[in-house]
Amino acid sequence: MADRITDQMVDQMAEPGKGKVLITGASSFVGFRTVVSTLEAGYPVLAAVPHQEDVDRILAAPSIKRLKPGAALSFIMVPDIADTDSLKEAVKKGFASIVHCDSPQFVPFLMPADQWNAKINYPLIRGTNNVLSAAMNHAGKNGKGGGKRMRVVITSSVTACVPYSNYWEQETFMNYGNYPEHAPEGPFPPSNRPNEKSAWEALANAKFEAMQFTRKFLAESSAASSRLSIVNLMPTLILGHDELAKTTRQFTNGWQSANLWALRHLQGEKVDIKLPSQTVHIDDVARAHTVALDRAFKEFQARKVRTLDLYLSSDEISSGLAFEAQDIVKRDYMDAVNKGWLSLKGEQPVNRIMIQTLPLKTFGFGFAAFEKQIKSMLDQFVALKAKEEKN
Repeated sequence: MADRITDQMVDQMAEPGKGKVLITGASSFVGFRTVVSTLEAGYPVLAAVPHQEDVDRILAAPSIKRLKPGAALSFIMVPDIADTDSLKEAVKKGFASIVHCDSPQFVPFLMPADQWNAKINYPLIRGTNNVLSAAMNHAGKNGKGGGKRMRVVITSSVTACVPYSNYWEQETFMNYGNYPEHAPEGPFPPSNRPNEKSAWEALANAKFEAMQFTRKFLAESSAASSRLSIVNLMPTLILGHDELAKTTRQFTNGWQSANLWALRHLQGEKVDIKLPSQTVHIDDVARAHTVALDRAFKEFQARKVRTLDLYLSSDEISSGLAFEAQDIVKRDYMDAVNKGWLSLKGEQPVNRIMIQTLPLKTFGFGFAAFEKQIKSMLDQFVALKAKEEKN
C-alpha cells in the first residue's frame, strides 16, 4: 500500500503530462545521462539496471545528489532485457512512457564471429520486442488508445540507416531529410576486415534490424498502432564525460562511448582503422531523448506519423578526431603530454561524413561543437589519470 501511495505522490509531483518514464539501461553511458536529463525536465524516472551495485553508483553520482530526486527516482532490477519476463515488475509499478537505452555491451576485437548472433543480434531484437510489448500492454491496461499514445524512445545508431561501408569507409554527405534506406548485407556475413570492424558491422546490421522491427511491430498490430508512437534516435560517435566512470579503464569501457576510439591516437597509437568525422556530445544525446518524450514533439505533428527516425550529430564537417583533436591537446593539455598521459605522435585516419541533422529545428536546441565534445572527454580523462597517479 505504501508503494502505491508513493507512486501517486510522484505522479502528482510531475508537471502536467509528465508521467513516470521507464528508462532501460539506466547505468549505461547514454542511459545514465538520460536519467539525469529526464529528471531535470520534471519527469519521475523508473530506472532499470542489471545489478544493485548500479543503483548505488547512480545514487552516489554528483548529478543525482544535486537533484535530490527522492521518490521521483526509483529502480527495478533487469539483469537481461532479452528475458521474456524482464519488464514484468516495471508493468506492475507503472509508467507513462519508455526510453530504451539498454543494448549489448561487448569489446569488438575480443568477440569471435560465432558469438555475434547470440550476444549482439538476439539481445537487440528480443529486447526491443520486450520493450514494445510492455509498452503496448501497459498502454492497453490504462485505456490508452485512439487518443494519447504511449511514447517509446529508442537509442538506435546512425549505422541503422547509413550503410556500414559508407559510414566507415566512403565519404558521405546527406542533406536534412534526404537519407537513404539501409539494406544491410547479412545478417552477419564473413568478413575479410579485421575482427574489430567485423563486430561493428554485426552491430550495425543488428541496429538496422531492430529499427525495422519497430516498424513491423506497429504495422502488424492495430492495437500497437493505436497505442504507441515510437522515436528511433540515431547518434553518430558519442563523446564526452562519463560521470559513473571512476577509473580510466571504466571511462573507455563499453561500445556506446566513442571515448576509447578518440583516445587511442591521443595516447600515441597509430590507428589503421578510419573513424567517421562526425560526432555528438553525450549531453546532447541525452537531452534529445528527453525532448522526444514530449507528447507535443513537433516532428510528430509536422510529419503526421507514428514512428520517427532521427539522427543525432553536430552539423560540422571537420577532421575532428584526427587533426583538430591534436591541435586542442597541443594548445590546452601539454601538461598531460609532458606527463606521458597524452601524446601528439599518434595517427588517426578519418572518413569524412556529413549528415545534416538541424538539431535546432528538430529538437529546439543546438548541439555542441567538436571542441566542447573533446574537451569534456579529455578533462575527465586527465583528472582520472591524476587521481590514479596520486594513489
